[in-house]
Amino acid sequence: MQRQFAIIKKIKNLVSQTGRKIIYRKNKGKDTDISEKIAQKIQKASYDFSLKIRKDSFTPPYQKLAEQLQVEESQIFRAAVYNMANIAMHRRKFKKEILNIFYECLNDNNLSNEKKEYIKTKIAKINQNKE
Repeated sequence: MQRQFAIIKKIKNLVSQTGRKIIYRKNKGKDTDISEKIAQKIQKASYDFSLKIRKDSFTPPYQKLAEQLQVEESQIFRAAVYNMANIAMHRRKFKKEILNIFYECLNDNNLSNEKKEYIKTKIAKINQNKE
């Protein structure tokens, strides 16, 4: 009788140990551990990022385009004027500044008449826009 209970006891122990391993997964933490080198790299990257100076100022997009008005290439000039005019038509707060840039270009004696005419048409279009 004791032998039968001993076998049943062993079976119960085996089942209970197997059940715990399935539920709790004995080696669960080892899969998610990272090495010391990786941890140091993460800390260094985080520290470097914290020291990085962030830009607090905002540069309006038309100012980069205004630089392209100095280019001799007609296609680049026209694209810059076109894009600046679109910004002026859709963003009221930039309209006055863009128009001032266009008027300065019209006063430039080195600018060809063709480019000046293109600017004048865009100025007229901006002033027509009631948005």
